[in-house]
Amino acid sequence: MSDTADNSVETAAADAAPAETGEGVVTPIKKKDVYDHVTVATGLRKREVREAVDATLAYLHSVLDEGRDLQLPPLGKIKVVTRGEGEKTRTQYRLNLQKTKSAEGAEPGPEGHQDSLALD
Repeated sequence: MSDTADNSVETAAADAAPAETGEGVVTPIKKKDVYDHVTVATGLRKREVREAVDATLAYLHSVLDEGRDLQLPPLGKIKVVTRGEGEKTRTQYRLNLQKTKSAEGAEPGPEGHQDSLALD
C-alpha cells in the first residue's frame, strides 16, 4: 500500500472512531461508518462493500442467535452465556477483545479486555 493509501486508511479510521458529544457521551459507530472505512481501506466500490458487510453481519447474527461462540481475530472472542431457566432465561454475550500491538506492554486480564453485553 502506498503512503497515500495508508493516510487514507488512517483518516477513514479516525472518521469512523466514536466521537464525544458535549456531555462526554461517546456516540456509537453506525453501519455507514463501517461501509465508509472498508471502502477506503480496500479500494472496493461502495456497493460491493455494502453487500459484503451486510452478508458478514447477517452471518455473525445467525451464528450468535444459534448460541455458538465466535473467535474473530483481530477483534477477539464473543462467547454466548445463557443464564436462568424458562421465562427468566437471559442470554449474554461476553466480548474478550484481542490485545492490540500498542497495548502489548500493558498487563490486561488473562484474555485481554472484557466487556459483557446482555440481551434478552
